[in-house]
Amino acid sequence: MSRSNGKVSNFSLAKMKTYFQRDLKHDLISGLVVALIAIPLAIAFAVASGARPEQGLYTAIIAGIVMGALSGSNYQVSGPTGAFIVILLGVVNKFGIDGLMTAGFMAGIILLLMGILKFGSVIKYIPYPVTVGFTAGIGTIIFSGQIKDFLGLKFPHRAENFLETVQFIASAITQNINVSAVIIGGVTLITYIIWKKKIKGFPPAPFAFLVGTITSVIITTFFKDVLPMPALVGEIAQGLPQISVPNLSWERMQMLIPSAFTIAMLGAIESLLSAVVADGMTGTKHKSNKELISQGVGNIILPFFGGIPATGAIARTAANIKNGARTRGSTMIHGFTLLFILLVAAPLAKYIPLAALAAILMMVAYGMAEIPHFIHLLKSPRQDALVLLVTYLLTVFVDLTVAVGIGIVLAAVLFIYKVSKLSAEKILENPDHTDGSKRLHASIADCPEITMYELAGPLFFGVASELENRIQFSAGKVLILRMKHVYHIDASAVHVLEIIIDGALRNGGKVYLSTLHSEVKEALKKHGLIKKLGGEHYIPNNTTEAIERAKKDLGKK
Repeated sequence: MSRSNGKVSNFSLAKMKTYFQRDLKHDLISGLVVALIAIPLAIAFAVASGARPEQGLYTAIIAGIVMGALSGSNYQVSGPTGAFIVILLGVVNKFGIDGLMTAGFMAGIILLLMGILKFGSVIKYIPYPVTVGFTAGIGTIIFSGQIKDFLGLKFPHRAENFLETVQFIASAITQNINVSAVIIGGVTLITYIIWKKKIKGFPPAPFAFLVGTITSVIITTFFKDVLPMPALVGEIAQGLPQISVPNLSWERMQMLIPSAFTIAMLGAIESLLSAVVADGMTGTKHKSNKELISQGVGNIILPFFGGIPATGAIARTAANIKNGARTRGSTMIHGFTLLFILLVAAPLAKYIPLAALAAILMMVAYGMAEIPHFIHLLKSPRQDALVLLVTYLLTVFVDLTVAVGIGIVLAAVLFIYKVSKLSAEKILENPDHTDGSKRLHASIADCPEITMYELAGPLFFGVASELENRIQFSAGKVLILRMKHVYHIDASAVHVLEIIIDGALRNGGKVYLSTLHSEVKEALKKHGLIKKLGGEHYIPNNTTEAIERAKKDLGKK
């Protein structure tokens, strides 16, 4: 026993030694860089979500350490993201910041269960037009929501939806534009754009944020008598957050179930998309269910420390990889670096202008909207374009949960319609299509009492009614259904097939089902159709045999 423990201990020490010698330097550099990128984004996302600036930092710290340690990807960086802003702000507007803590905790439970129940592979089936549609919708809402701080406008109260935001902007823009805010926002925006075009190795947000903050300090120090004061973030709490238990009363949780489910679903989608991006950049393969479990555990812990919901951050994950990350240690280093900055540099937050954060968020929103992809999808088949537009418009004008739900249902209905149409067209094949079909149809040319149809493709509820309409059959005759190319049949199609068989038998006819695949044969047997036909005699292994039996039934050779 002691030898075994010694071997394990030696193995662990060897791995640690290898890590310190080979990987630590790379993880340290990437972790520090990603921490610098995360500072302005964490603060901006928290403020835009209706939370306090320090809550964004708490989120980035805990998510970076906890989710980084448990992640299904070695390179995933988690934290507050722009995709969550719309949902979180809606929760805060309706239920307050304590409601957001409860919703975040519940979302964590849902994510944990999704991972345990192995839902990771299911998320990938969300149609691409739905993903682009709701992401573009979120980008539109975020962009419009930042115009207020970018221009230094004053609203009567926090806007609760897109239309109210537009209404408030329209009424305030002619009355109270803050020139200082416009200068700071403009400088930050221009810096961001130039940096992004000219410098490819480092993301523009930290430098643009720094330039915007310096511009604000210059204005408030040297031009305070000439220019109006810009709105600032204000002081943030220095030190570790206090532990507090979210309100988990049953009544409260019942009200927050829809919000929690939306947060969980979006968190799952974003984190797995980010992990896929990391796979593409590194040639690795993430573990989707483990990733969902890590997101669940992190989001369960976050509310106890005042953190807002977090998920995988695509831009920070990409930056982590580009700056040389070797292991998940880089994401944990990024979290500990942010903790150090919070403990040491928190008082400096009082100099941060909201206009600079707004400019950065406007660029993030522009990136989220994926305008080239959006335009490209509009040129796709009409069904895809319709799903895209419906999802986008519902996200902007109604609700993200409604948008994703209706978008998925609409995509499914249109897909079923399309597949049903194709399957129905293939049900009665042209006898000249193949030599085999030609020979089979020639063999019954002198026997008009035999009607033969060739079915092809999956027989499911979408094609069931078409199946019934297509098959025409005279009383007292023999019907042969060649099912060589039918690999699946569902209950709806079985029911229609039963109606066809009942009609034929009732009118003195007979039905043969030839060349059945094992899955189809088993389904028909369970529903009693083979017994209704008259037994195994009526399900021959090939169509030639079915024709011979049919001719024998009719007294022909």
